[in-house]
Amino acid sequence: MTISNAFLIILSFFIIDLSSENLSTEIIRFRRFYSSSSSSSSRIVRAATARKERIWPEGIIPFVITSNFSGEHQHLFLRAMRHWENYTCVSFVPKQPHHKHYIIFTVDKCGCCSYVGRRGEGPQAISIGKNCDKFGIVVHELGHVVGFWHEHTRPDRDLYVDIFYKSIQTGQDYNFEKSKPEEVDSLGEPYDFSSIMHYARDTFSRGAFHDTILPKPSSGFRSEIGQRIQLSEGDIRQTKKLYKCLECGGTLMQESGNLAITHTGKCTWHIIAPQGHTIFLNITGSTLSKPHSTCFIEQQNVIMVRDGVSTSSALLDQICGDDNSFRTIASSGNRMMINIQSTLPSPIPFATYYAICGGPIYANEGVIQSPKYPESYPPNSDCQWTIQVDEDSQVAIEIVYFHLEQHKECIYDRLILSESGKEKDQSSETLCGIIETKTYVSKSNQLSLRFFSDNSVQKTGFELRFSKELNECATDKNNCEHYCSNIVGGFKCSCRVGFSLSDNGYSCETTCGGFLKSSNGSFSSPNFPAKYPNSKTCVWEIEAETGYHIFLNFTKFNVEGLRTECAYDYVKIGDSEKLCGEYHEPLIFTTPQNRVRIEFSSDSSVERDGFFANFIADFDECQYDNAGCEHSCQNRLGSYICTCNAGFILSEDKHNCKEGSCFFELNAPSGEINSPSFPSDYPKSQNCSWHFVTTPGHRLMLTFSTFQVEEHSQCKYDAVSVFDGGDSDAALAGVFCGLLPPPLLLSSLNELYLTFTSDASVSRRGFQAQYSSVCGGRLIAESTPGHIYSHATFSDSKYGKNQDCSWSVSAKNAGRGVRLHFSTFNLEAEDDCHYDYVEVYDGSEANPDMLFGRFCGDTIPEIITSTGSEILLVLHTDNAEEEKGFVAEYRESSRSTRRRISKIHSEVSRRPKEPINEQFKQ
Repeated sequence: MTISNAFLIILSFFIIDLSSENLSTEIIRFRRFYSSSSSSSSRIVRAATARKERIWPEGIIPFVITSNFSGEHQHLFLRAMRHWENYTCVSFVPKQPHHKHYIIFTVDKCGCCSYVGRRGEGPQAISIGKNCDKFGIVVHELGHVVGFWHEHTRPDRDLYVDIFYKSIQTGQDYNFEKSKPEEVDSLGEPYDFSSIMHYARDTFSRGAFHDTILPKPSSGFRSEIGQRIQLSEGDIRQTKKLYKCLECGGTLMQESGNLAITHTGKCTWHIIAPQGHTIFLNITGSTLSKPHSTCFIEQQNVIMVRDGVSTSSALLDQICGDDNSFRTIASSGNRMMINIQSTLPSPIPFATYYAICGGPIYANEGVIQSPKYPESYPPNSDCQWTIQVDEDSQVAIEIVYFHLEQHKECIYDRLILSESGKEKDQSSETLCGIIETKTYVSKSNQLSLRFFSDNSVQKTGFELRFSKELNECATDKNNCEHYCSNIVGGFKCSCRVGFSLSDNGYSCETTCGGFLKSSNGSFSSPNFPAKYPNSKTCVWEIEAETGYHIFLNFTKFNVEGLRTECAYDYVKIGDSEKLCGEYHEPLIFTTPQNRVRIEFSSDSSVERDGFFANFIADFDECQYDNAGCEHSCQNRLGSYICTCNAGFILSEDKHNCKEGSCFFELNAPSGEINSPSFPSDYPKSQNCSWHFVTTPGHRLMLTFSTFQVEEHSQCKYDAVSVFDGGDSDAALAGVFCGLLPPPLLLSSLNELYLTFTSDASVSRRGFQAQYSSVCGGRLIAESTPGHIYSHATFSDSKYGKNQDCSWSVSAKNAGRGVRLHFSTFNLEAEDDCHYDYVEVYDGSEANPDMLFGRFCGDTIPEIITSTGSEILLVLHTDNAEEEKGFVAEYRESSRSTRRRISKIHSEVSRRPKEPINEQFKQ
């Protein structure tokens, strides 16, 4: 038989007290899900709490979603809440001022956690943390809010499942404890393996393929557990019992439908439309008989229509007795409640309803959603809303979620914002596709929104928030000393170049930077030659006379970073790339115009010595007749030089160009190279070289996507040669010609050298190749230190997701060991270093018995010295958070006499007692 649902319901709240009978403390990470099918022989009943004060009155659960969640998250949460509403009589409604008790969607350090039932002490959290933002997981967490506990903790669970305590992680046994029989009361429901509230078989497992909980076999079959897809039939039935849902009635979410009395007695319907829609209820005549003269006396046959979700909502209409007139009743919002008391035989069709999008809105704030939201909008929709706020105000529109069919001109599905109400207007804006965040502010107190969809592709629609906006910058309501910028909900002050905003947010004070209009001068980082401060931004603007260029000479330069796209501290000159790192030689730049902007920015962590720079204005000889240069002219301080295009060199007169050799130095972590003139045939008599260099501790991978080089059995005519090192003296990786692309080539270290030669006869199309950095490799430790960087773009960006890298470091000389020291270390922090981590082994293999330690967080590990001649360093990252990474220095040293073990090293330590924490990971 099919097993129905059976929740263990403990309507209690979280407190950090293990002695509390209402405590819920768990840290759960599901690693896989199972389908919802299960079968068994007959089961005994299960139980629910007798503490009815934990049930939400009338099944109404107000909610708030904090602003740290994206529109995608908010759309997901609404889908999960609608899933509960669609199958039960509970209602999730946006919190209103009169709601004292409500839930708050947030992210807490517990990960996935929730109070069970209504706490009854004001707001209560439902945390949707890392790896919890999946539909089934949110439905599960909402199950706790509704009042349900985990299925496997019911008192009689030993009849249905086996718990394998030896497979449970140390310290997590309490998550498998049974509830006391006296805490619960039977509701007549059997055990439900299919429940969305049931643990998976490997929850809190010590390792892969170790089960912690298994259903007892029945007829040679074990039911599957742990599904996170949808509510089971038992989940739905149990909720209806708990909240006393009526058999007659239900929750209606379609755009239109029919209502019929199916049972004698009481019936209740909840109609839910997207926000910004109006519900119209058409009641047919001759529905009820009239035994009494007035509705006040009538108690047996009455229809009551309310403008909202509860019995306290405003009464829209009341019908009883022989009042058989046809009537249409309209809601003021997006919900309507119909209560019926009838003694007449059923079924009796009595009404139809439909939800209409659009219409005038006279309010200073609200929400507008597309038809059928959060599900896909229907085809051929045409909705128009007109928003009007208070006079002397503006309408601000904030996009919470937006996903319409994409088209570059938005000719299929579109949302049009217009102040005139016309589709084609100078002030109108047409939106389609995917928009993550956007704000639109009208010029007047009125704004029209019109939504169209065609008859083909449908997406998930949109949710918009509108509010009344005041332009404080246009009034005397701001105190900005220099500049005022209007933003939604307020304003922001800013300062002229050479000033910074003071702590009061209004006044400006002198700071680093400034406007420099001079033929020469200097500037430096704050506090130079001492270290610059954290969280500092300085801007200099230098201007010279027309026809002049500005030469910048950084005589000292030491800014946090590794000389490429700097993500932390940087100097930016005009629109060029950011500069960082330490330079021992001067850095000289020439501006293309007579004006330049230099920006310096430091983050909140590491400080360096900074920089000192001189500037001088110089007349540009190149602006007149290219200074006589045949190809290109480059201005220099006090003079100029001529340069030539690729494949040419400067002739003896220093102005004209002639054919020459080609050489390319490539330092980017990835890129593409071509033979000369590609995709046309390469020139004859070519001799070109490419030198590839990547970050230490990384290798280079070279792949040829196109290859056509004159063929010869020994490649004597035209050839591509690849060397495993920094020049042509390095080990030869291969010589290639013909039409067959070379195999994938991987360097041993962080350099690769490629040459291409062609003779004076036949030419072909040539080649195109892609190169990229690959982490890991075999390294040799010498007396001088070498370095390993976690990723090729260290300092420019954070490390990537789903990385698995290993570096094997061997001592150069026999009898010597390897010393490893981390100078920088910043990985995602977690109690057990389970997400992102570095492991160091004493030897060349990842042998658990030879593990020095597993490390994460931002605490630098201690210096590690091998007992033998090798050390293995392993980096693993998951698919979620990324951090700055690490820099490790290795060198040859004397061997250690003992291995110091440090199994786990992290900056985070978990308190011994925490609330429910559930993390599910597919």
